[in-house]
Order: sequence, then structure tokens, then C-alpha cells
Amino acid sequence: MKTGKLHIWVPELIAREGGIQSYSIEMVEAAMEILGPEKVTVISKSDRTVALRRKLGKKVRIYATGNVSSALRTPVFALLLVLASLWERPALILSTHANFSPVAAWLQRWRRIPAVISAHGIEVWDLAEGAIRRSLRQVTKILPVSEYTRQRMEREIGLSADRFSIIPDTFDPSRFSPGSVPAALRKRYGLEPQDQILLSVSRLVVSEQYKGYRKILEVLPRLIRAFPRLKFVLVGRGDDRANVEALIRHFALEKRVVLTGYVPESELADHYRMADVFAMPSKREGFGIVFLEAMGCGIRCLGGNKDAAVDALRHGELGILVDPDNGQELEAGLSRLLSESKPDPQKIHDQANHYFGRSAFRAKVRALLESFGLRPDEYESGILDMAEGK
Repeated sequence: MKTGKLHIWVPELIAREGGIQSYSIEMVEAAMEILGPEKVTVISKSDRTVALRRKLGKKVRIYATGNVSSALRTPVFALLLVLASLWERPALILSTHANFSPVAAWLQRWRRIPAVISAHGIEVWDLAEGAIRRSLRQVTKILPVSEYTRQRMEREIGLSADRFSIIPDTFDPSRFSPGSVPAALRKRYGLEPQDQILLSVSRLVVSEQYKGYRKILEVLPRLIRAFPRLKFVLVGRGDDRANVEALIRHFALEKRVVLTGYVPESELADHYRMADVFAMPSKREGFGIVFLEAMGCGIRCLGGNKDAAVDALRHGELGILVDPDNGQELEAGLSRLLSESKPDPQKIHDQANHYFGRSAFRAKVRALLESFGLRPDEYESGILDMAEGK
């Protein structure tokens, strides 16, 4: 018996980069691997069909509205979601963004298509009463990426614990792994072999100062007195760069801070490997894939204790958690990591892979799909053969 198709709704997979986009890609690829591409339909708001076809192949069905003008894209995308769902009648709708939950809840209510919604962080925290908040109460299940977000949604929206299935972010352990650093990379930034490198990877955006890179700059002068060869490498770009540069001048850190700007994905792992310590003392992070990538490369991490970094670092098991608003605590945590002997990078990688690698992620996705009766055809054929004594 056929179990139907899976619809995955995404804001985009490749039109922009970010945590939700990375999660969406992992979810689509996991579903295609588990069910087979023929049983998956991907509907993207901001990608273009041709670009998605190159990435996902010809067997998966794709709908996209990236070629529609921005003024019309939202209503056209909503209409596409309804029409595609009514046409294909999927067994399950999985939306990787809460913004699409009103359409999913409507289809669940009127066409009895169960819907599950991923929840990442700030997009579902402190939600005002409205269509999205009401819809999240109605859909079959919520998929928070962290226990932190689950607790906030349970408390703020009034959902019961059984409405959630946590599927954390993941990383590619074959790509983010320990290894040597190309000499040309250090030379590009004027870094000497004896320098200690403190690394942070973040969008430098005024609205995302909560990621804590400014706090690191504030404690850096004191850290340099204790660690004379310390350099801070800040990877990222955005509209906050001018303010960051002003802070660097204010603290006379011109020779101690490297602003790399944009770093292509192909070079990101080497930047992690270059570091002695990775730090992102954030306050409003929904999870923090950068922690997983850094640990995957064998780098010790420091995060904030006021957001979902506590999940990524497993409440301190995999790294140090500090109060991001307490400069003394931040300085002490960084000092500890910089002064300790380095652990085996492979051990750090293996721990991160055990909890958050692709195998762990796919196991959770498989369990979710099977709970809705979605299995590959060959699995069902095998069960039928056994029942018939073949």
C-alpha cells in the first residue's frame, strides 16, 4: 500500500545562507535519502526552480517562486502551497519555517493533511497573538531545534510537552573535521605560527549584536595582557562592520583583530582549524550551528548560558558556558580555554558527531516520518512479502 508523499516547505535552500537554510537543506536531503526522492516534493519561496534542480536532481518534484517579484511573492507562494497540496494530497506537510504555519494549519483542518512545523529561535519567541501563534497551536507537531526553544514555546504559547519532537541542528562530519591549516591562509591574515587564535563566526549585523562579538572586543585588551600572542579573527560581514571597526580603534586593537569579511563555504573549515578557541557569547541564539562546525574541526568552544547555546554545548559537557553580560565571567572563561592544554581534536570531533552528526539527525527524521506512516516503498514491499510468506 502506498503511503503518499512528503511535502517540505522551505523559505529557501540556496538563495541565501543562514542557519535555517542549512537546516532546511539537511532536512530535504535526509528525507530524500530515507524515502527516496520520488516521494518528496520541495516547495521553496525564494529559490529558482532551475537552481534547485541542479542541487537536488531530477527525481524530486520542485516548485519555487523565486522568479516572482518580491511584492507578489508571498501571496503567490501561499497559493502555490495550497494548490500543490490539494493536487498531490501528501501524507505529511513539513514546513521548515513557522511563517508558513497558517497555510499548513488550514490544510490540516480542511483537508486533514497532518502538518509539522520546525521552530528555530527568535522567529517563534515572544510571538504576539496572531495567525502564526494560533496556527502553531493547531498543527499536529512542532519540531524545535533545541530544548531551550521547546521550553519557551511551551511556556509562551501554552503548548503541552507531547506536541514537540526535538530535532537539533546538524553538521557534515566529513567536511568539518580536524586537519592541518594551509600556510597560505595564515599568511593572508598576517598570522604567525606562535600566535594564539581566538575565532568567532557571525554575521556582523546591527540587529544581531546579541551574538557577542562586541563583548569579546571589550575584554580583549585584558586578555592580551595575559596572552601576549593572542589574535582575534572575526569571520563575517554585514552592516555592523563600521561600528566594529570603531570599537577596534577605540581599544587600540588594530594589530590584534582580523576582520576577514565574507568567507566562502569551501574555506570555512580551514578557518575553524586555524583557531585555538572558538567563542560566541550570544544571548538570543536559536541553536548555533557554528558551535557544531567548530567542534567538528576539533576546536574548543565558549558560548552564552542565556540561549540555546546550552543545547549545542550540552550544558557544559562539550564546552564552557558563561553569562554573556558579565565581562569578568567571559574573560575568565576565555582565559581558561587559552591557558589549558589542548585536548585531542579527534575526541572533540567524535563527541560532536555522536550527538549532532548527520547519522543522529537522520535517525530523528526517520523516526518522525515513520510516526506518520511514511516509509520507503522497498520497506513496505518487504513487510508485505513477509506477511504473504514470500
